[in-house]
Amino acid sequence: MDSPDAENKDSTGKELPHNTATQSTTRKEPQSRSSMWPLPSISVTRHPSGKFSPQTDERCFSYCSQTTRGRTEGREPTCRSVCFRRIFAHEVRTAIAHDDALKGKAAQQEYGYPLPPEGQPNADNLSTPKSDDIRYWEEGWYLWTSRSRWATQERLDLMMWDLDHQDHWQRHKDEVQKQWDDYWAEHQKQSGEQFRSTPTDGDNIQLEGTPYPVDGQLFPKQEARHPWQESTLVKLPPPLTPLLEPIHDLLSPSFKVLTTLQRSFESGAHAELAVRMWEKARTPDPFVLASTVCRKMWEKWKEGPPDSDTTSDL
Repeated sequence: MDSPDAENKDSTGKELPHNTATQSTTRKEPQSRSSMWPLPSISVTRHPSGKFSPQTDERCFSYCSQTTRGRTEGREPTCRSVCFRRIFAHEVRTAIAHDDALKGKAAQQEYGYPLPPEGQPNADNLSTPKSDDIRYWEEGWYLWTSRSRWATQERLDLMMWDLDHQDHWQRHKDEVQKQWDDYWAEHQKQSGEQFRSTPTDGDNIQLEGTPYPVDGQLFPKQEARHPWQESTLVKLPPPLTPLLEPIHDLLSPSFKVLTTLQRSFESGAHAELAVRMWEKARTPDPFVLASTVCRKMWEKWKEGPPDSDTTSDL
């Protein structure tokens, strides 16, 4: 039987340290499952939802063309743009909460951020309080099209902003447009008063606040057609009511005829008519009527056309 000291010696008979002997007698740790499994592991990643979601919510396609004459004359290029925008539920809820916080009242109706002017039935309603004519962003898909390169450039810039920042930008543009309209009306009034006085020929009239002198003419106003007037914004799928109304008006007489025909079938009037026609066809009356018609036609044929004198007298 080995002595207890033999446990602390190696194969050569040398004495081992006490801690080394203890480590050799401990149980080995099992290998990890990843080292035992030869195939690569598969990890499942769940992307965050809400405003930090990596999902694509807008895609835009644009193309522009220019002619040689248009380039020579410095004309605007012809551009077409199409964008598909998807509004998620968290954007609508954020818009409604933002609107309620501003107004300081309960959400009796689900108002949110209004659509830009190209998505409104009447852009003048944007300056008025809440109205049923104003359309607001809703969850779903929207189609935006434009023929203006300025509107396209603005649209690409708006792709960096959420609905809140876009709403602030639209309000800022409305304020600037209102200031310009007031400025134009005021200086048009001033220019009319100065032109009614008799200025000397050749003198340049410099109106206060105008960017350039006016040679006996009213300074030109800003372009009357805005970029958004060449753009459209509709919700997908578009409502079918405007398309079905003309068709319904066109086919309404047919619907009435079919309804009357259905009621006559249900009441048995057609069955009664068919029975009476069959009974009448078995009598000699139809043959008598047919022979009379044929005889009259033969007599008229033999008489020939009427005389011209008789026709003139009539």
